[in-house]
Amino acid sequence: MERLGYTPVIATYERPDFLARMLGTLAEQTRPPERTIVIDASRDDLTRVAVEEMSKRLPIQYERAQTPSAAQQRNQGARLVSTPLVAFIDDDAALAPDACEKLCAVFESDAEGQIGGVSARLSGADRPVPEGLLRWYYRIQAGYDHPTYGGKLFGPAINCYPSYTEAAEGELIPADWLSSTCVFYRTGSFLRELFPDFPGYSFMEDVHLSARVARRQRLFFHSAARFEHHDASSPWKRDFLQMERNRIRNQRRVASEVLGFSGPAFELKLLLHRLFVTAYLLRRRDPGFIRRIAGTWL
Repeated sequence: MERLGYTPVIATYERPDFLARMLGTLAEQTRPPERTIVIDASRDDLTRVAVEEMSKRLPIQYERAQTPSAAQQRNQGARLVSTPLVAFIDDDAALAPDACEKLCAVFESDAEGQIGGVSARLSGADRPVPEGLLRWYYRIQAGYDHPTYGGKLFGPAINCYPSYTEAAEGELIPADWLSSTCVFYRTGSFLRELFPDFPGYSFMEDVHLSARVARRQRLFFHSAARFEHHDASSPWKRDFLQMERNRIRNQRRVASEVLGFSGPAFELKLLLHRLFVTAYLLRRRDPGFIRRIAGTWL
């Protein structure tokens, strides 16, 4: 079985401590990368210093971002990749030591090249199997029944993570989309599509990309390749109103540009989704929920 090299591409913005920790977990992989590419949009040099220090343990190529956008920074880095596999990993993630080896193995066992991408499993965040009203809501939006809707993309671009009950007969869960928090793609498959030109935080750029890859190749979530996500704060995430406006705007783009939805039926489903999100936010009352509700409707 041919061993396939991989290159992680890391888009970062003023998180040197988180980035150093993530790079440390890459250096400890049982299957280390051939090279790691960091695309930095920071306004200071702290990230460059952190990368220089980590370069003593890991081959790293540091580049300044041409555009401060998670999606565009990843595209910029991916164009420099020469290995058969490209990985996208968030700067605030931390990988289990065998995560990359397990993800590489999926592609190495796929001699016909039918698999385009595989996403790792976020530890401690398994999604409950939907029940009751939530299950009926998914049924209405999807137009079909499914035991969990895990890995599915349906309706006005609603994307569901697996509950990992789907992996009872194996480690791989078929998916319509993949998360970019920790994901591997065949480099050629990725470069054929690229992330969309979403600005800033780039919400749903991973859905837009992966659903296009899924037109030609299969996608999977891996139930045994694990990572942690520390979800560091950023200016984009702290602007609750703009964050929710971006969610709806990009969700509409995924639905129209990728899924091909439009017209009154789609607008009705998007309206239903806005009502559902509003009810959810009112029930939870998390910090900033009023501004988040406003952003859902503006």
